[in-house]
Amino acid sequence: MVNLGKWYDPISERWIAPREPRQERTSSQASENHVLELERTVEVKRIWRALVDCCARD
Repeated sequence: MVNLGKWYDPISERWIAPREPRQERTSSQASENHVLELERTVEVKRIWRALVDCCARD
């Protein structure tokens, strides 16, 4: 991983420091987030299909 250090932002006229690197999540947290994301994706697809079916009837 490359550490760029600070850089100057001419728009805000200030120096920007990079964020601290995140700690790696445990496998159980990653697994739980993966399941939640899959459930969300399925729900979005279900809603999209319902909208398409509804609009197709008109």
